[in-house]
Amino acid sequence: MLPITIIFSLIGIGILAAAHEIGHFLVAKSLGIKVYELSIFVGPKLFSFKKKGIEYNIRMIPFGAYVRFSDFEEEEDTSDDPSHILNQPRWKRLLVSLAGPLMNVLLGVLILTILFSVSGYYTTIQRDIYPNTQLEGTAAQAGDRIISINRQRVYTEYDMYAEISVTDPEENLTVGFRSADSGKRYSVVLVPDLQTVSRIGISHLSELTEEGGWKVVAVDPRQNQGNPVIMNGDTVLRINGVSVSDPEIARVVDSAYADTVTVDVLRDGTEYSFLIVPFTEVITNSRGFDPKPGEGLLEAVREAAVFPLAMFRLTVFSVRSAISGDLEPYNVVSGPVGMVTIVSDVVSEPNVDNSVKIKSLALIAAVISIGLAITNLLPLPGLDGSDLIMLVIETIRGKKLSKKAERVINIVGFAVIILLVSFALTSDIIRLFK
Repeated sequence: MLPITIIFSLIGIGILAAAHEIGHFLVAKSLGIKVYELSIFVGPKLFSFKKKGIEYNIRMIPFGAYVRFSDFEEEEDTSDDPSHILNQPRWKRLLVSLAGPLMNVLLGVLILTILFSVSGYYTTIQRDIYPNTQLEGTAAQAGDRIISINRQRVYTEYDMYAEISVTDPEENLTVGFRSADSGKRYSVVLVPDLQTVSRIGISHLSELTEEGGWKVVAVDPRQNQGNPVIMNGDTVLRINGVSVSDPEIARVVDSAYADTVTVDVLRDGTEYSFLIVPFTEVITNSRGFDPKPGEGLLEAVREAAVFPLAMFRLTVFSVRSAISGDLEPYNVVSGPVGMVTIVSDVVSEPNVDNSVKIKSLALIAAVISIGLAITNLLPLPGLDGSDLIMLVIETIRGKKLSKKAERVINIVGFAVIILLVSFALTSDIIRLFK
């Protein structure tokens, strides 16, 4: 991981955090709430000026930002200044708390809109219905939008495929559509067509070699009852005496249910003949999903606008998968180390065009910005979600919580935050060594 990558990653995260605080600042000012300081980044001051009683700072450490609503020397709970945030109506304080997450969401949507407009994107609209797929023969029509998978609402291709992935390919899948013609919703059930086929346990390039054979690029460990004899890099010439260049070779392989199969292989210029015990596996026909590429600015804006909903769904999906054991817990959360690692992996990827890297970094920035909004809405002390919950409780009760209750909530909340931060750091470290 290059130091310059770490620096630029931290600056990027700092800018996204600064946007969050600027959201609080702008709404507070527009509502006439007194603001003492706006600081971009943290640590020692690099640049500072004061205007209309507000101190503006740019600080040295490019990580985070903050807005200060109180004077260091005053007792917040005894302040009688009508412009003080604690003396404001609850609805104003609620808007200030929501402004930070909302700014991060808007920034993420803006980045995605630009990205989608430049690089293209896929929708959840089914492009076509193809023969021999599970969608063929159902009520599904080309041009209709997929809106749910197994009765779970989906918004983008990302959460759509996430929901599809947790259903066994051999099981039925319920897909909800919205008709492009009538706007009505309907559901279809995709029923797999199961077939048992024979396998010799290799993957090969589609193009034939000069010798007219298959170049082996991967070997299944199940080959020959767990004792593979064909090696990566070999060239398979014939199976049961039939050349692999023969159009009938697929039928020969799929129907090779004999105790052994003869495979002729070219290895280092020498031809070998192996007797291999094939294995069988159940395959299904394709579901037939084919998302349509998006077109036009309005569709790009629409796709970007629903992306935060998809991210929330993916967050719930990840937590649900971790609880069920389908996903390792350390893959659910990520801290600053994990974010920097992701950026570093993109930047240092060899043989990748810079334009592709820029697009990937833009997507990462949008995801992090929206992720900051979701994280800040957690009901934990120090986060906006805690203020929102407190304001809701105050509104219901008609008065503030007692100081004792607030202290207990803060102690428990900060303990949870420490555990989450520790878990995120541990998860980042585990992924570094995986």
